[in-house]
Amino acid sequence: MVIKLKSKYRFFIVFIISVYMLGLTTLAVSDLIKNRSYLKTDTYFTSSEFKSEFKSELRGYAYNIRALNGIYKDYSLKSDDYKVTEYEVTSSKTVYDSNLQDREYEIYNKYQYSIDEAKNLNNIPEVNRLIEAKNKELEEMKIKNTKTLEDLKKEIVAYKNEDYENIKSAISETAMIKYYITNAKNTVINTNIEDISDIDKYVKDNALYSIKFSEESLDKNTDEMFPIDQLVSETSGELYFIVPKDIDKNSSIYENYNYYNSVKERLIKEMVIAIVSLVIGLPILIYLLKKKKDEITILQKGIKWYKKVPLDLKIFIFLIYLFIMKIYLNNLMFFYKPYEFTQIYSITIVAVYIFYLIKNVQLAIDLKRNKEGFREVIKKSLLNRLLRSHVIQSDKFKILLTLLLGVSTMGIVIWILLRSSFTGMIAIASMAYILCYMIFMLFYISKIGRFFSRLTKGTEEIVSGNLNYTIEEKGSGDLLKIAHNINNMKAGFKKSLENEIKSERLKSELITNVSHDLKTPLTSIINYVDLLKKEDITKEETQSYIEVLERKSQRLKTLIDDLFEASKMASGAVEFNMEKVDVTALLKQTLAELDGKINESSLIFRLKMPEEKVYANLDGKRTWRVFENLINNALKYSQPNSRVYIDLIEENKKIIIIIKNMASYEMDFDNEEIFERFKRGDKSRNTEGSGLGLSIAKSILELQGGSLSIEIDGDLFKAKVIIPSIDLPIEKTYYENNPK
Repeated sequence: MVIKLKSKYRFFIVFIISVYMLGLTTLAVSDLIKNRSYLKTDTYFTSSEFKSEFKSELRGYAYNIRALNGIYKDYSLKSDDYKVTEYEVTSSKTVYDSNLQDREYEIYNKYQYSIDEAKNLNNIPEVNRLIEAKNKELEEMKIKNTKTLEDLKKEIVAYKNEDYENIKSAISETAMIKYYITNAKNTVINTNIEDISDIDKYVKDNALYSIKFSEESLDKNTDEMFPIDQLVSETSGELYFIVPKDIDKNSSIYENYNYYNSVKERLIKEMVIAIVSLVIGLPILIYLLKKKKDEITILQKGIKWYKKVPLDLKIFIFLIYLFIMKIYLNNLMFFYKPYEFTQIYSITIVAVYIFYLIKNVQLAIDLKRNKEGFREVIKKSLLNRLLRSHVIQSDKFKILLTLLLGVSTMGIVIWILLRSSFTGMIAIASMAYILCYMIFMLFYISKIGRFFSRLTKGTEEIVSGNLNYTIEEKGSGDLLKIAHNINNMKAGFKKSLENEIKSERLKSELITNVSHDLKTPLTSIINYVDLLKKEDITKEETQSYIEVLERKSQRLKTLIDDLFEASKMASGAVEFNMEKVDVTALLKQTLAELDGKINESSLIFRLKMPEEKVYANLDGKRTWRVFENLINNALKYSQPNSRVYIDLIEENKKIIIIIKNMASYEMDFDNEEIFERFKRGDKSRNTEGSGLGLSIAKSILELQGGSLSIEIDGDLFKAKVIIPSIDLPIEKTYYENNPK
């Protein structure tokens, strides 16, 4: 028992050590990420801190060098007379005289108001006293401030001597930065580097950092480079600034350089610590969690409890914890000296986070492997329970939830108000919140009320027979669904009603047309039968009457057959014998069979067909009937002595047949209307036909996957047949199996 207990403690201690090592890895990686810029080559010299400081220092340095090589060139060798130009003296004199005039004007204004006031009072003695005082002050000011040109010259020389010394002193203080200036001929103009013959070699051997400026490398439109750009422009050469390796150890550049290098060295050590800790800690932790997890009883109890937490709540806790740890790690300075007890506290917090992260990853992997378990976890999630709840989907719940949240929030605000010392400010804020909430609730309730009013009005309009009324679909929730469903029901009912009305109209027309088309041949048959009953008719007349009876009987039979065919097509109770058909040959065959009628007519047929065979999967007999009907219509209804055009083309896996003719009558009907049963273009119904041909033809094509459409443009009538084509023929086509 004692040995077993020791074993458990040993496993627990190893587990803690491995987690702490991973925590150390996390701290090191976090610090490396924060300070990754220090790991670059020449870290300090590429930093924004150095660039900002060095650029500012170079500008002042360049200004002083430019002054020494310009206005102060050979200044120490000049006498006082040559140190000052006539222009400088004249300019100084002008400025001095202007200042003297300003002073005189001030004295004049000082006394003038009092003199004018004394004059107005006719106080002559006071006027005289003030004028005398003004003149005296003006005289004293002139005596005191009047300077000769020689005096001004001495002042300018003194100022320039002081400025010259200041510039020399400034350059001397910045002597740690070396400069080297050449002209366009690459001749050295000025430098503070001794015994130099090759600047490139000097930079290579002695420079910590160097920067070169030339006319090509400078952006002269940038104010930040002034006066460096001026110095380069004046010399038309090159300008080097160099930080030497033997720079003064007390200079800020050297101190910052050393600091950056020390940080870089520390980060390299942290990198080693991170790798070693990860290589040792991670395998141990994985081994313990896989093989020895039963030994760590405390952890197992915690993990068992954590597994019961709903998935979405786990994700929420994880994200919050991740956010907190990100902020904590960003502000943590674990590897900074001096080392204190708080660093143990910090690594403990990170170690706990690492263990929590690993367990979440492990649970996620387990869920991915166990799909059934994952579905079960999703079902038990809080969000899924909430969404599946019927209560939450109702508008009543939404209103109740809004009121509950509002009252709860007001209660919290009032509680804070009573507990807080800043009662005045919070009272105003609370009242403002309550007022805004009440306005919002009034708006929300009135919005729902308006929606109910729209629903009521919509249902009343529909009940009264106004099927064109549409309820406005705005808002959300159950009320929007109700409005949407009512509009859909209304649209369906309207469509059903329109279909019913159309069906009744078609039935009425059907009865009228069938009665007319049946009555005509029946009347003829009855009349001719009565004529045959007479005894005084000749044999020739009898034969003629019998021929008429045969024609009328045949017409009656054709009409009845067409009725049956149309009924079958409408119900879909038709069997098609689908074969590979050469459509070009089938169309030519139809034209050949109708050749007699074509020759008897005054019409001219123009054909345009491909020479190669064009194949489709069709019922040849029924498709032949479609072609026959369309060509017969052209023969019956075309303008005499006009042309009929028949084109057959194949494109995009489709066979298109177009038949065009000029009508002999006015076509005042709709394109789709002509496809209705017993609808005929010739309203007088003087021509032969049942009015079912186009309807049957369209049904035949549609049941075979094709289509038939009609286009009318004035007197031009165009029938367009589209049939899906196939790529390759079989050995025998319909036309080859059924020659006529």
